[in-house]
Amino acid sequence: MSRFFSRAAFVGLLIATVPATHALAHAVCGNRVFPPTLVMDDPGMNDEMSLPTIQYTPIPASPGTPSGSSTSWGYEWDKTIFSAGDNMFGVALNGDYITQRGAGENLNGWDNVTVTLKDQFYCNEPHEFMMSAGVIRDFGATGSSQLLRAGAIPVISNTAPTWYVGKGFGDLPIGPLRAFAVTGELGYAVSDSPRARPDEWDYAASIQYSMPYLTQHVQALPIPEFFNHLIALVEFSYAAPTDMPTTGVIAPGIFYEAPAWQVGAEAVIPANGATRQMQGTGFIVQFHVFLDDLMPNSLGKPLFNF
Repeated sequence: MSRFFSRAAFVGLLIATVPATHALAHAVCGNRVFPPTLVMDDPGMNDEMSLPTIQYTPIPASPGTPSGSSTSWGYEWDKTIFSAGDNMFGVALNGDYITQRGAGENLNGWDNVTVTLKDQFYCNEPHEFMMSAGVIRDFGATGSSQLLRAGAIPVISNTAPTWYVGKGFGDLPIGPLRAFAVTGELGYAVSDSPRARPDEWDYAASIQYSMPYLTQHVQALPIPEFFNHLIALVEFSYAAPTDMPTTGVIAPGIFYEAPAWQVGAEAVIPANGATRQMQGTGFIVQFHVFLDDLMPNSLGKPLFNF
């Protein structure tokens, strides 16, 4: 049973972390649009909503425990509090409903609530370079009692100061390379009780290739219009708890960008042996709405403009 609870706790934390550390606002700096990514956050803050974000995670068998799977149905709402030029400050609220089947026990219930405060404070438009800083608070023991009793979600809260960065390559001299962009995220989660829930470093990055950028700012291509809305990318996300093995995932995928919404899908592949012991290759899909474009005069505008 201890092996099961350890595995359940890890899988629950991993599922909770994906949407929780990835407040999913789209970001614009110069000609570059950094899309909402699925296993990490982007460097912007805006008025948007993800509903739903669905992640499926296989759980491999181990001695004494059969294989199983876990599915989470996530939501997120990003709300801008104030806007002052390039500076955007806001809050994000997110959580998800978890269903686990097999792997020793069937579980259902809401995950803990996570709140993020985020300040988009820098944008160099000619170089498409953007930075933000934030604080992520995971409120332990706010989820369902069934998941808490099984050890699938943490009882202890933590707080993670986090730095976000994005760089588009639109300033390169070679045309096709200008459609590339990279983003990164680095945070340190400080536990309310390190003995019960260790502190950890969380770090992630993405490499993106934007067809909308290529066709709008480099050259138009004689291809069907559908392909002009696609962004291909690979995300890398890792967690390194104190005195515990580092785990992580590699997530290749593709997004479709419309004027007021986005659909994205990625495979979620274990990045090392420690992760493969806890999960197999799964997937994540998301429907994301840009409220600032869809409802610019109501839910999509900052509470205060300066």
